[in-house]
Amino acid sequence: MTCLPAAAILAAAFSTAVALDFSVTADGRVESAQEDIDIKDYEEFRQKHRKDQYQQDALSYKQRFEMFQRNKALVTAHNAREGITWTAAVNVFADYTDAEFKALLGHRRLGRWWLPRPSLRQQASGVVRRVHEELAAEVDWRRNLVTTNFVHQQGSCGSCWAVAAAGAIEIHAEIALRKQNQQHRDKVPRNVSFKQLVDCTPNPEHCGGEGGCQGATSELAFDYTSQHGIYDADHYAGNINKDEACKAASKKSSPYIQIRGYVRLETNKLKPLMEALANVGPVSVSVDASSWNLYGGGIFNDCKRDSIVNHAVLAVGYGRDSKSGLTYWLIRNSWGPEWGEKGFVRLQRHAADDGKWDDGYCGFDSDPQQGTGCDGGPSTAPVCGMCGVLSDSSYPKDVTVSH
Repeated sequence: MTCLPAAAILAAAFSTAVALDFSVTADGRVESAQEDIDIKDYEEFRQKHRKDQYQQDALSYKQRFEMFQRNKALVTAHNAREGITWTAAVNVFADYTDAEFKALLGHRRLGRWWLPRPSLRQQASGVVRRVHEELAAEVDWRRNLVTTNFVHQQGSCGSCWAVAAAGAIEIHAEIALRKQNQQHRDKVPRNVSFKQLVDCTPNPEHCGGEGGCQGATSELAFDYTSQHGIYDADHYAGNINKDEACKAASKKSSPYIQIRGYVRLETNKLKPLMEALANVGPVSVSVDASSWNLYGGGIFNDCKRDSIVNHAVLAVGYGRDSKSGLTYWLIRNSWGPEWGEKGFVRLQRHAADDGKWDDGYCGFDSDPQQGTGCDGGPSTAPVCGMCGVLSDSSYPKDVTVSH
């Protein structure tokens, strides 16, 4: 899957700051006090988000400023609405054009209907149940595991699938260390190299994209890791000659973390994801992030039932918001800690309301083949959950860490 990167993605799109003598009005003068305020705000924005990005911009300063003005107005208008459950914010995407933001989307889930072949390393059912035990009312792995708080920045590469998979592996490694021995309870795994997954994960059938920065899936990343292991970020930092770098990595005697496979949860079902989060750990999930650009906090509920899934993230819990009373999924994104709630978003979680689905919010993905699944596939695919969050879920199993 190609994905939706954050601040670093448009590094090539911004030039050095220029003087503020550009025209904003028809006669070339800045006339209103509001525009003066907006210019000041935009300069502060550029200093915060763009100060080290000096490459040639495809758009003028004026065009970027006008985008900033428009999005700032959208933020103000949204936050003035009555009954909203989430607030918008002027964040790193505030001067992106619509086309630029949408161009960064493109991940598609590895649809169950067109899997190329069953993997020997894949556990099909993925349902984790504890008989006669009720699920916890709230789960938040940030409270118990240090690695859950590591919010990564995927940068300019469409690598959300690899970042989500690497994050799941890191967190499940910390869980494994705590289970192995009491002496490891305070031991925190090192960051693993998601760049190794980007460089080395094969994708011959174009599942989720063309591979690498052009897209793949978390399941493919788990499958690769089950065969080759994964190294920590210090021992695999990426290489321009990625083929040689992958060969060198495969010759190393002992990868940092090994997994024996992965579990795929039942598609479009609410309870299996809740059970996995409550009883096992965080889960890589796929979502439609098309309208997440200005999210600032709260319970996001603005995805329609019909969603085009295009981004991979990590579900790390669920709960109920004390202010609105809404139930939610707790999601860790890969756009850095300055986006959303310190890098996290809470998606509304719907309860079952009919006999066909066990989630009350379902529709269809009308474009499941655009960089999706594998070569070929259906023209539409069912999706459930806010932003399609239940459409494709998986996590690594039998994780071991070399000491």
